[in-house]
Amino acid sequence: MSAGGVPRGNAPDNQLPFIRRNATLLAELPEPGEHWLAEQIPDELANQLIGLENKEIVTSVKRVTSSKWKKPRCLWETKPDAYQQIHDVLEGTDRDGLLPCGHSAIKNERGVDGISCGVCEEVHDRDDVDLNRGGSP
Repeated sequence: MSAGGVPRGNAPDNQLPFIRRNATLLAELPEPGEHWLAEQIPDELANQLIGLENKEIVTSVKRVTSSKWKKPRCLWETKPDAYQQIHDVLEGTDRDGLLPCGHSAIKNERGVDGISCGVCEEVHDRDDVDLNRGGSP
């Protein structure tokens, strides 16, 4: 386990890069311990629940029925380790991203001289990004 309490090596290899790229959106997931329906989160996340489950970010807890619905629906829960990683990225304590700010959510915006971070909005010089990735200026 790391110093932050997040186990390393148990999550799928694509989990942390995905979290780094999508931390702002993933922050909309309910806290661990809450059971929730897909309709309680933004549609953009609800449409990705199976992918999020495959990345071990959320888990299906059980199926529930109601007279309001034609079919049973899944109750979901956010996994605690993934939730912590999402907030580590957003709070800047995850410093292993592609960009010098530590994030990996690259935004290549028109009219911006450099590469913007999709998490903290910091703009980085392209040479600095290359150096951060182990390249040469």
